[in-house]
Amino acid sequence: MTYERTYDYLAERLKPHLADDELEEVRLAYELAEAAHEGQMRDEGTPYIVHPVRVAVTLVDELEIYSPRLVSSALLHDVIEDSPVTRQQIAELFGDEVAKIVWLLTKYDDVSLPAYLNAIEAAPDAGVAIVKLCDRLDNLRFLAHSPRAEKKRRYIHTTEAFYLPMAARTNKYLFDEISRWLQEARNHVKAVNH
Repeated sequence: MTYERTYDYLAERLKPHLADDELEEVRLAYELAEAAHEGQMRDEGTPYIVHPVRVAVTLVDELEIYSPRLVSSALLHDVIEDSPVTRQQIAELFGDEVAKIVWLLTKYDDVSLPAYLNAIEAAPDAGVAIVKLCDRLDNLRFLAHSPRAEKKRRYIHTTEAFYLPMAARTNKYLFDEISRWLQEARNHVKAVNH
């Protein structure tokens, strides 16, 4: 696993599949995400922007999904949650569809996790669930690097209880990958506790 998935890497992977205006949309999404997450760091000590880029790369490299709408949504998935950027601003820049997907992917404190995931699964566009599962998969892949033991336990529990069943209903590849990385996370927590 590499941390350094850059926008340039993503753009190169997309070039054969997208028209110039679609690539431009993805570039704008990346630039907005980079600006929105500026100065933010991940638990594993990397700049926050590497996470949404990795989520987008997972869509492209592992699932062969080249939709500019979904790739842009993957890049923007934490923007509303983590910055002053609004759904309205995203709609003005990227259209209502991307804004709706990013809105659905935004977890508010007053919404329970089951209600949040049910809304994602109920969305008529199955791509929303795919992006959410790619997000969870990326978080699981790097969970061992988090210094927070409580976070690790919570991630393992919520993945087992909610995300794994969702993956089973959504995409076999993501189900298999999440299962594998969930086991890695369990093993890591066990090893650390012994």
